[in-house]
Amino acid sequence: MNLKNCFSIISAALILSSTALTAQESLRQRIAQDPSVAAGNGNVYPVPDPHQGAPKAPKGFKPFYISHYSRHGSRWLISREDYSRPQEILHRQYEKGNLTSLGEDVMHRLDIVCKAAEGRYEELTVKGSEQQKGIARRMYDNYCEVLGGNAKVRARSTTVIRCILSMTAFTNALSGCNQALDIQTDASKHDMEYMNWYDPDHIVPDVNMSAVNDSLYRANIDSRRFMSSIFRNPEGISDSFYNAMYMICGNVQGTTASDVSFWDLFTTDELYSLYYCSNAGWYFNHGNSPAKNNMRPFVQTNLLMTVIAQADDAIRDGEYAADLRFGHDGNLSSLVTLMNLNGLGASVSEIDRISESWSITDIIPMAANLQMVFYRDKSGEVIVHFALNEKEATLPIDAFHTSGKKSAPANFYLWSDVKSYWNSILDKSPSKHYADRLLGIE
Repeated sequence: MNLKNCFSIISAALILSSTALTAQESLRQRIAQDPSVAAGNGNVYPVPDPHQGAPKAPKGFKPFYISHYSRHGSRWLISREDYSRPQEILHRQYEKGNLTSLGEDVMHRLDIVCKAAEGRYEELTVKGSEQQKGIARRMYDNYCEVLGGNAKVRARSTTVIRCILSMTAFTNALSGCNQALDIQTDASKHDMEYMNWYDPDHIVPDVNMSAVNDSLYRANIDSRRFMSSIFRNPEGISDSFYNAMYMICGNVQGTTASDVSFWDLFTTDELYSLYYCSNAGWYFNHGNSPAKNNMRPFVQTNLLMTVIAQADDAIRDGEYAADLRFGHDGNLSSLVTLMNLNGLGASVSEIDRISESWSITDIIPMAANLQMVFYRDKSGEVIVHFALNEKEATLPIDAFHTSGKKSAPANFYLWSDVKSYWNSILDKSPSKHYADRLLGIE
């Protein structure tokens, strides 16, 4: 798609349908009730109801294998500059006498956060570790049949330390539940071809969206009220300060500095606009966006084919009771889009309709995870159940039925149907041949 067509997407957003307006209003209401919704992929993991338990399986079916992909838990912001740049702006303006009383208070708050973050940039936080432990314990409680005895568990992480520590926290918690588990962990470049592939050879075509993102930002972001509340004279101070404070605001809740809050600095409308632009940007980069010719999800071809191949191995020989994978938000968001889980594979042209089917605060909060649980009956028939962030997830295919009736209140799918559906998607992938060679399944 050329740049002219990309801009036509923005123009189309000016003609709003009632459905789009409803979706926007719903999002505004969520943010008004809970500002952390606006943190998007910086949000802390939403802990489910502890009494939720495992779904009721169809009669005669028992779980035997779990396939999983998780984003790392809560982390600090990626670089020192993410903190130091807004901090330096505040201190320079303080020396010039250009801070309001609120601005001085914000400077002191930010100093506390910067001190807590010093030397820990991009690292897993204590809360991030606890998130992974909680998910692991609930997985064991829900599927102790799978993770009982001396079951073998294969755990893989990307080579990034916060992911390795997330894997460690998760597997340690599993071991605490069952010390007999045989857990094999690894974090190697060997597995990055599917765990966190960056497409160095540009096998999956991309489109530069920087001009579109800039246009979207200019059309929706108004920082004047915010800046005037912090600076006596905000003239000449870059909007980058506004964006930096938004990032810190959403991130700090998952750190040891969580007693400090910046939500009071933003109005609901400001948070909505910031999230709106961030969410759209994530959709362009990782969703099934026509602005990128519906190509970007195929970056996860290697990962989806690995998921399929390892599940087939587990069905055939049962060596591993679980495959646990620990990576990043971009991997997981593209994977569930490629799978078309919960309708996330929707191709949306109008920007104002993106939030109807795609919302990063629900898809990829910190410690976001996909759990695919496989069940089998005595005849050998295999069905699978999906949970995204421990909430039941669906595919747009027929659910498993017995005797012409739904066999359970939850959605279960024949593995053969799931695999056939995913292979029909993968057949369109420009990187499928590369993945075939990579996985040795050509």
